[in-house]
Amino acid sequence: MYRNISIWFILMTSLTVLSCVDDSFFELDNPPVSPWPTLTEFENAATGTYWAAFRRSQWSNLKGGPVLLKTVQSDIAQLLPGTTGDIPFNEMYNRLSDREITKTTNIFTDAYRTINIANSGLQFLVDNNGLPYENLSDDDFQNLRRIEGELLFMRGYTYWLLSTVFLPNYGEDNNTPYIPLRTTFDEKINGIRNPRIGTVEEIYATIVDDFEKAKELLPERYISGLHHPSYAHGRANAFAAASMLAKVYFMMGKNEEALEELDYVIDQNGGTYVLDQDPIEAFNRDDNTSGNEVIWYALYYDPISRVNAFELTSMTLQSFNAKNGGNTWPNGFSRISWNQFALSDFTLDQIGWLEDPLNGNYTITSEALKDKRFNQLYRPLKGFNSDIDADPSEYETIHPQINKTVVWCDKYFRGKTRGILTNIPLIRLAELYLTRALLRFRTGNLQGATEDINMVRVRAGLDSLVISNLTEDKIHTERIKELAFEGDRIDYLRASKSLIPSGDRPNTQALPPNHPSFIWKIPQREMDLVLGL
Repeated sequence: MYRNISIWFILMTSLTVLSCVDDSFFELDNPPVSPWPTLTEFENAATGTYWAAFRRSQWSNLKGGPVLLKTVQSDIAQLLPGTTGDIPFNEMYNRLSDREITKTTNIFTDAYRTINIANSGLQFLVDNNGLPYENLSDDDFQNLRRIEGELLFMRGYTYWLLSTVFLPNYGEDNNTPYIPLRTTFDEKINGIRNPRIGTVEEIYATIVDDFEKAKELLPERYISGLHHPSYAHGRANAFAAASMLAKVYFMMGKNEEALEELDYVIDQNGGTYVLDQDPIEAFNRDDNTSGNEVIWYALYYDPISRVNAFELTSMTLQSFNAKNGGNTWPNGFSRISWNQFALSDFTLDQIGWLEDPLNGNYTITSEALKDKRFNQLYRPLKGFNSDIDADPSEYETIHPQINKTVVWCDKYFRGKTRGILTNIPLIRLAELYLTRALLRFRTGNLQGATEDINMVRVRAGLDSLVISNLTEDKIHTERIKELAFEGDRIDYLRASKSLIPSGDRPNTQALPPNHPSFIWKIPQREMDLVLGL
């Protein structure tokens, strides 16, 4: 099926591609032939991509939107009764991918805005033969190449997000054009209005190439005195690029290549990334630190800008106004006022956190009570209690339609001071261990697979599994406990070629990973604007 794109957002972003933190950066006295007259200013090319992806809009960005969409259409979420809020919850939950919805429109537009900004910096390098500045020191040259690596990384990351929302599984329809493939910055109207439409094969080739080059160009870690001070926080490094390569190779079915990247990150990071802290430590940082397992994160701790991925409130218990980690009522806990999505009863039964939720027994199991993730990153609320003195951190006190125990996601807005300032992990070491566990299991390396899953289980306070008891289903189950509500589930099931269960949806069957329900319609206005020009 041929898919097209409008020039609408490209025309708009052509006025903002030089932006670092706001639209006022582009002024008439900035010479258009030299948008970054010094290497220090060229740093803005890199920071501009992070801004466009994660900080430009708190209600529409490339963290909140994709995570919400992928979680809601998976089997792990239930649509709660009496749902409120101005979002397309019915379309997302019922996987009505042939409809245009605001969330996918936002993902599409935000993604190409970010790609356009990345391409502007990369085109600047191409136009200047890779060396736009004279008399660079060795340190300056390293920083120039690092910025190039970040631009490639962010373009690859953005195309990866687009591929997971708008493209079929790799290998099934590889030669059909689907979405615009832009690898140059074109300011001419003919180029803008007539984008090249990339096939699945071409889009994936671009993603892999961008991440491979980024891995070569990016340093493994920040070095004080060498790198720009801002590079220390929330920016991609070589390990982040390798982690994304592993994710892409896994989706492509290139398991040997994925294992090679996973081995590099897990075994050769020099102790920078380890699972030696409680799970909450990846989610409670509202300063310039990060949990020891966090390889890459979206930076939101800036007290001046004060933006975050607010779309996540549709599937979290607490508001971005939570304080003190959101642990106690009334000194920190701050309930979000709308209710939309929580863990499905199907999932709670599957992972064994409630006794028999499918038949109305919502007793919390001893396994759940031992699990640090259940105790730190999720929170059960008993059914509605109308008593004005009822504790809202124990009972549902807002929505009378919720008359049973519900287990909520409580991963977000958990900063030690203010929820709105909490950074959000984008890549965690636990995910890599669990991916390697599955790939090792499928290649017959049961010892290695068992060691990997036990790294995650032991960190969570659970007993280790023995080789004879390890199954693929147990790896799947462990991954749900670890990564639920982080946007992982649909991507994982598609990559592992597993059936996608219906969850709590009545009268529906499990779907194959290549089902069209998970390939969303490209915004109609993007096609109409092109056709009308």
